[in-house]
Amino acid sequence: MFEKLKDKLPYILSIIVVFGVLFWVFGCTPETQSLLDPDQKIDRLGLVSEIAYLNARYEAAIKSLDKQEEFRNIVLQQTFKIAETGSVNPLGIATSILAILGLGAGADNVRLRKQRKHDCQNQQPGQAGQLCNDSSPPAQSCDC
Repeated sequence: MFEKLKDKLPYILSIIVVFGVLFWVFGCTPETQSLLDPDQKIDRLGLVSEIAYLNARYEAAIKSLDKQEEFRNIVLQQTFKIAETGSVNPLGIATSILAILGLGAGADNVRLRKQRKHDCQNQQPGQAGQLCNDSSPPAQSCDC
């Protein structure tokens, strides 16, 4: 009996190696550290979604900086006009006030989104309440 197995040993080992390699190739996906949570391992799809999330946050931060610079420029322009002419321009002041109100509304909107995100993270899955917003990280479950 062992003589028959001894003759077939290379075939048996080849089959075992092929199945081992197939299991390793298809069963074990490569993983890396998460950009958002270094303690967590993620695959390629998770990394792509985290990069998309970080790009969206980057774009939002750039827009916020642009609005703040625009507001600062409006205030400086009005200040220079008042200093040059010695008189107050009501239309310029109205523009400045509207810019301040628009900036304040944007800041309030950011504060509310952060509060909703915080509330959602503290809720148990399936619990009724506020839904997660679109700016929540991809690793977060949005079924709360």
